[in-house]
Amino acid sequence: MTEIYNATNERKEQARRLVKEFLKQNDISILKLATLMNEKYGRSASAPNIMNKLSRSSFKVTELMDIADLFGYELKFVPKTLIEQNNKVDS
Repeated sequence: MTEIYNATNERKEQARRLVKEFLKQNDISILKLATLMNEKYGRSASAPNIMNKLSRSSFKVTELMDIADLFGYELKFVPKTLIEQNNKVDS
C-alpha cells in the first residue's frame, strides 16, 4: 500500500508565507479575497474557510490559480536558478 504524502512543516510554512505575501503585496484582506472569489467564480468561499486553508496550507492548486487570476497573475513552474538570479538583482 502506498504511503500518504504529508508535507513537512517547513514546506507548509513556505506555502503559508507565499500566499500571505501575495495577499499583502496586492493589499487584499482574507475577507475581501473571499468576496472576490464568490463574485467571480461563484465559490462558496468564506473568510474562515480561507483562513483554515491558509493555516493548514491546504489550498487546491485550482484555488491558487483562481486567486492568482483575480489579480492578473498565473501560476508557473520556474527553475529555481531563475528565481535565485532575480532575488540577487532585487537585493
